[in-house]
Amino acid sequence: MSAIPERPIALLSPLVEERDALLQRLTDVGTQAVGILQVATGKLEGHSIVLAESGVGKVASAPSAPQSATSEDSRAIGVCGVAGGIDPELAIGDVVIADRLIQHDYGHLTNQGIRNFRPGVPPIGDARDRIAFDLSPELLMRIGGVVKDVGLPALPPDLGIPTQRPPRIAFGPIVSGDQFINSEHVRERLRRDYAALAVEMEGAAVAQAAELIGVPCIVIRSLSDLAGAESHLDFPKFLRAVAPTAAEVVARVVSVL
Repeated sequence: MSAIPERPIALLSPLVEERDALLQRLTDVGTQAVGILQVATGKLEGHSIVLAESGVGKVASAPSAPQSATSEDSRAIGVCGVAGGIDPELAIGDVVIADRLIQHDYGHLTNQGIRNFRPGVPPIGDARDRIAFDLSPELLMRIGGVVKDVGLPALPPDLGIPTQRPPRIAFGPIVSGDQFINSEHVRERLRRDYAALAVEMEGAAVAQAAELIGVPCIVIRSLSDLAGAESHLDFPKFLRAVAPTAAEVVARVVSVL
């Protein structure tokens, strides 16, 4: 009697540099077309993987999630790449694993600011549901168990960042929206309003799509910039340097998904 094949994990990276940081870790690599996506298949630490470059932003990433996941009956969706740091305690090179995901740009916008609603709910009247997509406590505990002893590599010295401490892993909220944040004012607001550790442009939209097909969504981001006045300068400088750090954490996490 033949063994039942393992259901794969679908991994999405918005940028080619982020995808390639994962691709170089795969073994038994193959390629196939899934709709308009060109996906790579293979093994990561012995686990079956479907890997795709989704494109940047919520609209690009959200359709890619169910498309890649349902094509191979995936058991989970992961988003791996870089993000802007929000928490002042974090530094470039640190990794954030989302315990909750929020679309910070979805809601009712007034002169007083934005009143967030759960994506998919009409943003009028009373908010009728929670605004965040939360990782289950059981899965969060399993992930915490396998990453607690991960040692992250220091950034290359030629990048010019003084090494004050080794990069570390943090768990907390990540917010998503269709803007690249290049503002100290906005960075402070996202921290105040959502207790966010990091900001990016895809994760919470993928989580919304994953919920619709009934699979968990895990978002793992390494910090390429600090979402402030210099983020437009920092991002291209550090993208290639920190993307492999997130991939290193993903390689540890796949065993418990």
